Amino acid sequence: MKEHTSSVIIVIIAGLIWSFGAVVVKNMTDPQSYQLPYLIIRGLTVAMIVGSYLFFKDRKYFFINLLNIDKITIFGGILLTITFIGFIYSITNTTAAVTLLMLALMPFFASLIAYLFINERISKKNLVAMIIAFFGIVIMVLQSQLSGSTFGLITGFISSLGFAGFTVALRSKNNNEKFYILIIGGLLCSLICSIILIIMNFSIEIPINNILLSITHGLLVACGLILYSIGSKKLLSGELSLLSLLEVVGGIFWAWLPFMNVNEIPDFYTMLGGLIICISIIINSTNIEIIFFQKKN
Repeated sequence: MKEHTSSVIIVIIAGLIWSFGAVVVKNMTDPQSYQLPYLIIRGLTVAMIVGSYLFFKDRKYFFINLLNIDKITIFGGILLTITFIGFIYSITNTTAAVTLLMLALMPFFASLIAYLFINERISKKNLVAMIIAFFGIVIMVLQSQLSGSTFGLITGFISSLGFAGFTVALRSKNNNEKFYILIIGGLLCSLICSIILIIMNFSIEIPINNILLSITHGLLVACGLILYSIGSKKLLSGELSLLSLLEVVGGIFWAWLPFMNVNEIPDFYTMLGGLIICISIIINSTNIEIIFFQKKN
């Protein structure tokens, strides 16, 4: 239980770190025009930070381990790349409400994929917590405009599915190998976005403000991913992705603070939904038992 509790705390911290990402994106200059250059810089930043962490951690074995990555590591990196690209294109092509709904599906996707590929079962308490969190998201977007392009909806769905698959890939690797998935994800994201940018003949120019924000975002993503990977040792895939939903709650709170330069005041339904998500995380992370599901003596 001590290891489980510490893993929960670590993943919660990861979610809180990621929650600052929404504020960073909100402060971008004309975000729809600079998606690809932003992703290139952010991906390289993630790869460099995680690579530096592993270099000091593994020392002389770093390059040996990097050259000996297996298919699961590469596939996990591809899924992380899909998550990176899908989220940015979703949030910039549809409403935040639609993207949030897609994110709410992550715990269910992760649990299903984990059950099918690594025979990981989910407890009744975890299932109840995920359902409660899903309804929390629904309440949050109740008064929001569920509009935007179909492309934004699809990319949000793909991003959610990609992160769920990435989570299962982490769970299937040992303590050290899983970190190399993060490097592959960052590098592939930059490579794929660079290829798209060249093929589409888009300009690579990007405002200095967006460059600094992209580096900052990469720092937040990398630190969060390192903690998320550490916490994945003792938590189920569904639990991991459920705890990561705290990113949504934190992002709303930071955007509300005036000095964050966003100043978006949450309405009643947003605050209520956020509270329900927090309750679901508490239920999942403690020894609270759901009486309805207790076995009869």
